[in-house]
Amino acid sequence: MTMIERIEKAGIVGVGGAGFPTHVKYKATDVDYLIINAAECEPLLNTDRYVMKNYASEVIKAIDIMKKEVGANQAVIATKAYYKEGISALQTAKETLKSDVKLHLLENFYPSGDEQVMVYEVTGRVVPPAGIPLMVGCVVSNISTMLNIYYAVVEDKPVISKRLTVTGVVSEPTLLEVPIGTPFEECLKAVGGTPLQNHLFIDGGPMMGRLHIQDDLVKKVVTKTTSGIIVVEEEGYLKKLKHQTLEEVLTQAKTACIQCSLCTELCPRQMLGHDVLPNEIMNYFGQSKEVDVVDNKILQGAQLCSSCGVCEVVSCPRGLSPRQVNNYVKEELAKQKVRYQTDEKECVTDSMRKFKTISPNNILIKLGLLSYAQRHLDEIKMISVDEVFIPLNMHIGAPSIPIVNVGDEVNVGDLIAITPEGALGANIHASISGELMSVGDNKLHIKKI
Repeated sequence: MTMIERIEKAGIVGVGGAGFPTHVKYKATDVDYLIINAAECEPLLNTDRYVMKNYASEVIKAIDIMKKEVGANQAVIATKAYYKEGISALQTAKETLKSDVKLHLLENFYPSGDEQVMVYEVTGRVVPPAGIPLMVGCVVSNISTMLNIYYAVVEDKPVISKRLTVTGVVSEPTLLEVPIGTPFEECLKAVGGTPLQNHLFIDGGPMMGRLHIQDDLVKKVVTKTTSGIIVVEEEGYLKKLKHQTLEEVLTQAKTACIQCSLCTELCPRQMLGHDVLPNEIMNYFGQSKEVDVVDNKILQGAQLCSSCGVCEVVSCPRGLSPRQVNNYVKEELAKQKVRYQTDEKECVTDSMRKFKTISPNNILIKLGLLSYAQRHLDEIKMISVDEVFIPLNMHIGAPSIPIVNVGDEVNVGDLIAITPEGALGANIHASISGELMSVGDNKLHIKKI
């Protein structure tokens, strides 16, 4: 069995983003750089740093294996310079294993972990608008994805658990390792719950994670891409972000935008030379209620927006929401089946880019989360659960197809759902041993016997 087949068998997807199936990414050819994203640029999250410190040897071994597999000229781990313990562990592992993996140390800015920003930081190359890193000879993977690759290709183990940060207004903020499909409620119990009677919570990091109301907690489970759960008070700026309606967002764009253009000036993708112009899109909605996309390059540029949130949380002096306007435009473009046409034109980066970087602390101040930034989450808590609810669509591509039935008994690690033939997707494995209680509603329910 080839390395790629082992990765596919294990059901590995990218853990640092939307869950792109890793076996497809590593079928790449003409690779100059294999870049490992260890920047963990979202404030408050600590799981990748934990992996760097505690699994450095496994990660370096996996990187060496995959560098050879794709024929890359260089393998580079990009991480923040102040992650000193993790860097020390990686350096020791490199020396012990005689690896030629390089370390590229980044300043502490947001979003240093954005895939396209990272490619530029490491190589000086700009990924074309709406393009992928392979177009400039790069393959990018998260460091925790590399640990999953190690388990797959060296130990023949599938993906059955996830490491995540649980923090915010909780009794015992910590890192957890839990079976895939673990309810968020169980994660919250594992950290002693929250003293808040009413709260919001973020599924992911504070900038690109999804903000939910308290009642949604019972609906959420840990997937292969879950990075964190952050419990926050239902007040201030986050309350505004959660409860404002699309109509209110568009009305504010029409009546309150002063066209200062800071949302565009500080956009990380625009600074790479991409045609992302949120101030122009805000101006458009100041004059029109309809999304007329015929030959409208400004609106089509919304598809280049990474939804990093800089324009919304940091840039706008009026507290408006260019990101949400962009997201609305992206949805309308998708409905009209309009896609930005990638071309090979040369992108000119902003000469002032290095002076416009965003401090994570400034983000936390605006979000009211700065008090949680000094927590040192160095230990991980392993938890077991009596039942899991495993989604069939926790990756980019087609939902997986169950190969088990109600009443079947499965052991942890058993294959329970497969990728549809000819489709993009990923295998899914049982994260606990038990009985299949239900197969449907786009999830598999397993309960310990």
